[in-house]
Amino acid sequence: MHYSKEFINWLASIGIKPNSIAIFMQALTHKSFHHENPSQSHYEMLEFLGDAILNFKVSEFIYKKISLRKEGVASIVKAKSVSASTFAMLCDEIGLNKFVRVGKGAKEIVQNQKIKSDIFESFCAAIFLDLGSDFLDKFLTKKLMPIVIDIAKSNAKDPKTEFQEKIQFYSSTSQIEYRKTQLKDGTFLVHLYWENKKYGTGKGKSIKEAEFAAAQQALDLLIEMN
Repeated sequence: MHYSKEFINWLASIGIKPNSIAIFMQALTHKSFHHENPSQSHYEMLEFLGDAILNFKVSEFIYKKISLRKEGVASIVKAKSVSASTFAMLCDEIGLNKFVRVGKGAKEIVQNQKIKSDIFESFCAAIFLDLGSDFLDKFLTKKLMPIVIDIAKSNAKDPKTEFQEKIQFYSSTSQIEYRKTQLKDGTFLVHLYWENKKYGTGKGKSIKEAEFAAAQQALDLLIEMN
């Protein structure tokens, strides 16, 4: 690729020496670029893996490193730590957005919060697959976990309450509905609807955790819309 050398130098600047540059290039390749260049794999499956890995890594960190006595508080911290707004901020901070490959007519999507969040997740999956879990732990300890600690110290409101408060600026009615489904693996899937429009989806081992995740996604959407 025309910026491979620049990209490798940038990876080195953040302490990453890849065994396979290809998987990191894939992690930064949007489907729109793949459509124009079918030989280039896109990042969606890496993003799927990265989402699962980051949820686990953050949960493990909260359990082992942060003294939280209540599961509900831990769920709030986790929901905010793995939110699209947090990951998009890290994407910008690290400089990942400079290297995202998109189709010719899709340049503007690089500024989309959801895309930035997906890129961060896929990039972390690439680190995990290419350099291993321990290396990813070191990367996250520098980049993500200080944010998790700050969130834990902030006494942040739970996402459900925060979403409820924010929508009062837009409507005098608060027709929020949490539609819950228990999955075969025993976890819960929750869709948040406001005025019959879906704003967020969350999954968790408890209904509360899934609702918090759905509300946090809805909050991220409100921020992006405004």
